[in-house]
Amino acid sequence: MKKYFIIYILSFVFGQNFIPENNFQFNQTQIFFKWPQINKASNYIIHFNNDEFFFESELNSTIIEGFNWGQTYSWDVCGIDQYDEIIRCYDENYFTINNLHENYPSNVAVLEIDENQYQDGITLLDYESLNFSTAVDKFGSPVWFSNNDNFSLNRILATQFLENGNIVGFAPGIGYEFNLNSDILFETSNDFDIHHSIQKTKKDTYFFIDAEIQQHPCPEECDPEYPDIISWLGDRFIEVDSLGNILWEWSTFDYLSIDEYNPKWVEIWMAQWDFGGNPTFDWTHSNSVYYDEDLDIIFISIRNLSRITAIDYNTKQIIWNMGVPDFMETVYFDDNFDFSHQHSVQVTNDKNIIFFDNGRDKVPELSRCIEISYNENFEAELIWEHVLSPEMLTLSRGECDRLNNDNTLISAGRTGNVIEVNHDNEIVWHLSVKENNVIPVTVYRSERIKNLYPNVFSFKINNLFGSYDDNYQIESNSDSLNIDIYNQGWISQKFVYELLDENQNVIFIDEVYIDSSGFENVNLNLNLSHQNYILKIYPFNDINSYQLVYFNNNFLLGDINDDMQINIQDIILIINLILDEDNYLEIADLNQDNGISILDVVLLINHILES
Repeated sequence: MKKYFIIYILSFVFGQNFIPENNFQFNQTQIFFKWPQINKASNYIIHFNNDEFFFESELNSTIIEGFNWGQTYSWDVCGIDQYDEIIRCYDENYFTINNLHENYPSNVAVLEIDENQYQDGITLLDYESLNFSTAVDKFGSPVWFSNNDNFSLNRILATQFLENGNIVGFAPGIGYEFNLNSDILFETSNDFDIHHSIQKTKKDTYFFIDAEIQQHPCPEECDPEYPDIISWLGDRFIEVDSLGNILWEWSTFDYLSIDEYNPKWVEIWMAQWDFGGNPTFDWTHSNSVYYDEDLDIIFISIRNLSRITAIDYNTKQIIWNMGVPDFMETVYFDDNFDFSHQHSVQVTNDKNIIFFDNGRDKVPELSRCIEISYNENFEAELIWEHVLSPEMLTLSRGECDRLNNDNTLISAGRTGNVIEVNHDNEIVWHLSVKENNVIPVTVYRSERIKNLYPNVFSFKINNLFGSYDDNYQIESNSDSLNIDIYNQGWISQKFVYELLDENQNVIFIDEVYIDSSGFENVNLNLNLSHQNYILKIYPFNDINSYQLVYFNNNFLLGDINDDMQINIQDIILIINLILDEDNYLEIADLNQDNGISILDVVLLINHILES
């Protein structure tokens, strides 16, 4: 006799059968929906607000965008079979899109767009002057915003969107990892004074910049009336694990000479001293740290020395310095490329460095993005640059991101402009952000992402029948689960699938690599030595985004009276179901044609005879 297994769906992503959970409140208009699989459904229809509008999906999950701010929605899902007939519909659930952030700028406009050249996706921004972060679509419409109330001093600046769908950012003195709901998942301790930058690595560690003060002699430019010993403000570059333990640190005081300084900032310090108080000498003012794991090199941007430094991760020794030779004891490159007060050094796929040159010391001043190649012989070459128009001149802030289509996304800092340019320096997208149509909103950093969900997935069990609320059942002549796993995120990655016993001990574990927007079929053999089992699937990069299916092997199809036997009593019961035309019980539907008939009786009799 064939064996059948009963499946209890107890938990989906984030522990829910339906995503979003009922009555959830969002600060976003792009939403991932997921619901339990409906047996024999070849398609699903998701209805909103009692059929006001609807969407279709071949899978039991989908991403939908374009909801309105400040509105509550109802939604339900119906499964459709191959004949376009409704199999069943789930009850309505509700969710609310909150009102847009109270400080959202009044004028966010796309001034220019070439949709053929635009790198598809949404743009993550930090509105630094407004103390929160947001994401906008290609037309400038807001898609998400942070709840800055959850962070230090009611402020949060996003610096990195992670492949697990979380965000890394910092507030005054503290670094964070948080989710789209602004729930804090990690924060640094109060022992640090974090500023300008925090980056999460693929090792699940965090790099950040920590302010450090030491006492040193006043530089030779200081007149005698100034103190002999003053406070110097330098930086530490620190790597911590998820528990906050320091794994790596590097101090400018340990590896740079205090004779390497910019006299301009001595003059500024003296002016501050004359104004009153006891200011610190802003020696380094580092503004970015970037760890390239392939090269095993730390790249840092030291603004006040107009210098980029490459550091060997293992030895902590300086590999090279690039920048103004006047503030450098050892000159490494013949060409200093004439950049000054730069921001946000990064590494391209070609292993070149790319960064934003504020050009503060140029005459006349200008801002630009520059890309530089270099080799071990300290030979360097300017590969590409984009000089911003005068109205985008920004003497601080700024970032350059190389996009997947080889375009470059440029944040013009205090000017409120974000542009995307192609390699020929043509502007293909131009975002302008102002308050009251006059005051530019400072955009420190920007990042292009495909959508808010890089890490979502779903799966379908092919040998499934039944319903999630009346027990799923698995028919398996080979005692196995046949599963299609769908990677609906925009990163290609590994997915892990596990078979556990009822005490959550691992019986079997394996993994499968799935391309973005692809799927893979896996066949999981069952060890029938146990009564109860758990199927667990999750992305390799985020074990917390698991989906669970509970099942046992104590089920017999055709056992209408649930006595673990198939006999004449079950035949009588199935005949009664046939006579009662409105009564359907899937346990009696042996041929799975969504009806109960004499054919099911024949199959049941054959089962009895075979046994």
